[in-house]
Amino acid sequence: MKKIFVLLPTLAFVLSVSVAFAGGKQEQKPSAETTTVSKGAQPTSFTKIPVESKATIVFSGWGDQTEQKIYRDSIVRFNKIYPEVKVDYQPIPADFQTKIKAMVAGGTAPDVFYVDDQLMTALGMTGQLLPLDDYMKAANVSRKDFIVELLKIFTYKGKTYGLPKDWGTLGLVYLPETLEAAGVPEPNDNWNWDDLFNAAKKIASNTKFAGFVQNADWARFAPWAFEAGGSYTNSDYTKATLDTPEIKKAASYILNMKKAGALVTSSDVGASWAGEAIGKKVVAMTYEGGWMVNFMRQNYPDVKWKAAKVVKGLNGKRSDVIFTNAIGIISSTKYPKASAAFTIFVTSRENQAEIVKTGFAYSTHPDQIDLVQDPNDKQIAAGGLVGRVAYWGPNTGKINDQVSKALERIYLGAQTVDESFAEANKKVNEILSGQ
Repeated sequence: MKKIFVLLPTLAFVLSVSVAFAGGKQEQKPSAETTTVSKGAQPTSFTKIPVESKATIVFSGWGDQTEQKIYRDSIVRFNKIYPEVKVDYQPIPADFQTKIKAMVAGGTAPDVFYVDDQLMTALGMTGQLLPLDDYMKAANVSRKDFIVELLKIFTYKGKTYGLPKDWGTLGLVYLPETLEAAGVPEPNDNWNWDDLFNAAKKIASNTKFAGFVQNADWARFAPWAFEAGGSYTNSDYTKATLDTPEIKKAASYILNMKKAGALVTSSDVGASWAGEAIGKKVVAMTYEGGWMVNFMRQNYPDVKWKAAKVVKGLNGKRSDVIFTNAIGIISSTKYPKASAAFTIFVTSRENQAEIVKTGFAYSTHPDQIDLVQDPNDKQIAAGGLVGRVAYWGPNTGKINDQVSKALERIYLGAQTVDESFAEANKKVNEILSGQ
């Protein structure tokens, strides 16, 4: 996932369900024999495993040119260790999930590809992704090598169907000049909802800038909801928990900010998204992620911006949301060993350390969190230490959509907070019950 979209954070839960292998195919296990990296090479965090002769694997992911370069460079590094494996990189920048599903159905899927919660639900739980545990064992790679929370989406019936490739979280992104113009001190670790509200209102009332920008989006709402003690479903994903005092408290607070003129949407200020609103210098503050580093560097290099942690709730609790994606393997691949070797390498400490240097993404290894160097990125990444993955089981996408729709109805004034989240709760329960 592009450092965004693409998540960090507190870590630990395993999805439990059963796997039916498509077409009754047998699981392909690696040879027990392993080899080491060539003599004289630096030691790695994995053992080189034997691969099929003359293997050619297709690798696909989404992402713009920046992200594509990251993985072209990763392939070059991989081939220094596995020169015998040819990797045909075929990026799919748009409609990735839809196209991958169609390719799987047509028997033309890439060997290795990005896996998000949607594809994990569609493919991992139907036996169409290859379990990685035996290959990991052969390469001396453990689940404990990764930030545990990041594995929860990609674990099914105790097996691993994807290795997390990166993660992201949110921080309070702001323009210092806008706060200075309003006589507002810059955010600090003690800021809470009221501090943010008051600062945004003062900026909007006394300067040419809007105060705080946040769209009707489940992901940007998540830190508010979590800090209020809310959740989108119960812990076993069987019941909606949107029509609760905690969720409605968070939504009501945001609505009050909007009514007071302290909060706007990106379209209100002529921007396509909140990051662009910061780049155009039409708003003072927003919640965005580490992807802002490269976005601002490439598109608004002369704009001076900073980042702080998301503010605390009124109860003193700070929480954040974590985004993550993985790399997985189609179970029908002709080259399971070569595909596994590539997947393990791309998500290894060695390769992720190189990716972190670009500012593109955070490493999924807990012992590499300190590799983040950009000061703004460090502030944003801190959210991973108090965050949680907004994962609600196989229906995660549908549930998150209902939260966004509930917020949209509130923003438009079509329903009250109580009405909108009661409707969302009803619809999520219908989704969970299979209606």
